[in-house]
Amino acid sequence: MAAPTLEGTTALISDRYIVTFQAGTGGVTAGQVVYLSAAWTVLPTDGARKDVVGVALTTAAAGKKVAVVCRGLVRVTASAAISPGARIKSAANGKVASVTALDAPTTYAEADMQTELDKIEHWIGKALKAASADGDVIEALIYCMP
Repeated sequence: MAAPTLEGTTALISDRYIVTFQAGTGGVTAGQVVYLSAAWTVLPTDGARKDVVGVALTTAAAGKKVAVVCRGLVRVTASAAISPGARIKSAANGKVASVTALDAPTTYAEADMQTELDKIEHWIGKALKAASADGDVIEALIYCMP
């Protein structure tokens, strides 16, 4: 089965917020979750990050302009199984993963509290469709603005 293409089809509706950035070293592929790596420069995420700015709408080589959807309905690639309605975060290779549910820590030690706060800061949106495995393309509602 051929890999689905996301080029030009990432944004699905008109209620979206798109910003133009520059692709960093290695470039960016449409549909990848991207983070701000330098001033006005983005790279695909390499795991759960707090500095995600959105999902690439276009593919761009390093140093070229790339349109990024910061808010709206997009298609993204899952890194593992995801349930519909699950909160999502960035994952390696510009993919998304489910956010682990918040859990009251057994102690109020700083490290325990920070673990729970990090879960909130990693949220980038909600999955609107289920993913059964790594590589599944799903629709998600993202909101990557503070």
